[in-house]
Amino acid sequence: MKVYCKHFILKISVMMTFMTSFVDGQISDTMTSKGRYESYLNFRSLIRNAYVRPHWYADGSRFWFAEGTPENTVIYEVDPKHNVKRVFFNKDRLMKVLRPLLEKEPAAKGIPFSDFTFFEDKNAVEFFVENKKFRLSLKDYQILQIEGKEEAPLPFLGVLSPDKHTFVVTKDNNIELVDRITQKATPLTQDGADDYPWNVTDGCWSKDGKKLLVKRPDGRKVHHIPVVDYSTPEEKVKYSVYAKTGGVIETPELYVLDVASGKTITMDVGSNAQQYVFPIGWRQDDSEVLFMRVDRLGKKLELLAANPDTGVSRVILTEDSKTFVAGLDFIIDVWKRQFRLLKDNNRFIWLSERDGWRHLYLYDMNGKLIRRLTSGDFPVTGVIRVDEAKGWVYFTANAEKNLYSTNIYRVDLKGKDFKKITSAEGIHTYSQFSPSGQYFLDTYSSMKQPQSVELRTTDGKLIQLLKTSDISRLQKIGFHPPEGFIAKAADGTTDVYGIMYKPYDFDPTKKYPVIEFIYAGPFMNVVPYGFGPNSAPNAMAQALAQLGYITIIMDTRGTVERSKAFQDTIYGNIGTYEIADRKAILKQLGEKYPFMDMKRVGIYGHSWGGYFAVRAMLMAPDVYRVGIASAQGELTEGAEINEPYMGLPEDNKKGYEWGTNTNHAGNLKGKLLFIHGTSDVNAPLSTTIRMIDALTKAGKTYDLILLPGKDHFIDNDKYVSNAIRRYFEENLKNVK
Repeated sequence: MKVYCKHFILKISVMMTFMTSFVDGQISDTMTSKGRYESYLNFRSLIRNAYVRPHWYADGSRFWFAEGTPENTVIYEVDPKHNVKRVFFNKDRLMKVLRPLLEKEPAAKGIPFSDFTFFEDKNAVEFFVENKKFRLSLKDYQILQIEGKEEAPLPFLGVLSPDKHTFVVTKDNNIELVDRITQKATPLTQDGADDYPWNVTDGCWSKDGKKLLVKRPDGRKVHHIPVVDYSTPEEKVKYSVYAKTGGVIETPELYVLDVASGKTITMDVGSNAQQYVFPIGWRQDDSEVLFMRVDRLGKKLELLAANPDTGVSRVILTEDSKTFVAGLDFIIDVWKRQFRLLKDNNRFIWLSERDGWRHLYLYDMNGKLIRRLTSGDFPVTGVIRVDEAKGWVYFTANAEKNLYSTNIYRVDLKGKDFKKITSAEGIHTYSQFSPSGQYFLDTYSSMKQPQSVELRTTDGKLIQLLKTSDISRLQKIGFHPPEGFIAKAADGTTDVYGIMYKPYDFDPTKKYPVIEFIYAGPFMNVVPYGFGPNSAPNAMAQALAQLGYITIIMDTRGTVERSKAFQDTIYGNIGTYEIADRKAILKQLGEKYPFMDMKRVGIYGHSWGGYFAVRAMLMAPDVYRVGIASAQGELTEGAEINEPYMGLPEDNKKGYEWGTNTNHAGNLKGKLLFIHGTSDVNAPLSTTIRMIDALTKAGKTYDLILLPGKDHFIDNDKYVSNAIRRYFEENLKNVK
């Protein structure tokens, strides 16, 4: 199962390619509305210095980090114990001795490198400039050019060996062993195919570096969707594995591969071929490999261990649910946070929603519960670090009054002394701990607060603010943060959270058309509770507001990071509550905010959001006047996408019939535009073809844009963004 390319997930990172109307940070005060729109599409490019990458000294007493742009880099050293931050290099002295050894004057105004290593007990450093290696004495700034070759960066999908001399990577469906210095590649497998590939994941190496735990999903009997290349008069067709709802899914296989000999041992993953398997890694003594398996409906999750020499496996722990214990979020990446093996090799931490909220439990390797570590009406979202020597578990959770405020907490291994160790309002998700376990860097932001980095002790004491993102370029285009709102769902009792973007020149006495940006997939939240948009559609929501709209985004019932009951609302009934909640919320917002023109409401969604944008137009035709659905999904599509929440079609015929949009085509009243790439293997083009066929048979008009050769991720395409802008202008904004 190629999870990374077969789900309707939005890309979390905003990867825009649009041209902006600023040069070198200078943005015109007389910027046109279109220019401001395009600048907001590039929101992340307007923010600088957002992160700190600490390089800790071995004893954890100090660290250094590079700051600034590539054109003006500064390197700082930080001493947490004495609360001192100082410039590490004397730039003038460094450049005076370095310049004569370079072929040309460095273009950078600051330090011409951002990485270095210590030499001779920190009395000297070594670094590369112009692919030349230099050694600099920190005492007298004497410099030497020395022999050395810069190591090639590790490929994105490469997994480094324990000795860091080699790495393994999946290439052309096979596994290769690559020397990190010479880049020489040695194939470890040779029979991989598109529908039967070899894969490596984090944790695949045995601790002695001699063996690999690898996965091979067999998709040869799974449905293959045709992808047609129309670029030449003679069409070409390729086929991609795509498990349809109710159809055959890939059969997972696990092996232990001996790196030297190439010999493989098959791990026993069970007799049920229709399941999902997740390789975790090795026990500390290499005595067993660990993996998880989930039945295809996500109702039963098991932790297993297998003997790497024989493949014989044993079940350690079983977790089950009447609805689902593992949804699409688990299949994509949450499984990586489900289990944490302790260094003592005999205990592990496990996440469970068995009492209605996701919490931490401590077990031994025989599956015996030692104790529960956390409890309360809030969800734990993941373990960050376990300090066994001092007995602490550090983790993220949403345990504050603001339900989506993610903070960092700690609790001891006895389940006591629960404490929040971050304090600023917002989302705290990116933390780096010192090797000593005494300090950590807390990276956080909120809707109003740009990303900042604080240095703290691990008991929560603030040492200093290291940096705050530079948003001066953003402020020059009239930036205003979004406003949060809380409204009631259609049941009249459940709180639903969302945000509202307003134009930069907002006038409360005017009436503005409203556009909702929808996703509503149950496996993720889309409201950006941190600073700035967290996806391409959200960036577009903020950008379109600058053209004279009120744009809104909300997380309604069925989504994650709330109680299990909140998530289970949609179980077996996708398409029933999501739009009903939105109708109720829009009514409340319209009554509260007279500047929202509720006679001009539009909706846009991509992927799963495309399905719900169409559904909104069909199930609430008197609310939504204009809709745009790009790369829409359907309940008939990906098995791993729909089945955990809907069951099998033969077991939930009524639910599938009600949730399938083609069955409601006759309800359409407003203007509806479909956008789809012809080479989409995540949400096949057939979903849109079937929908427009149903509308045609119902006598309903629609608009269609096909993007030849484009895949699923078209939501950051300039042509698409311009089409969306024009369609709303012509059919919503300029229509009374």
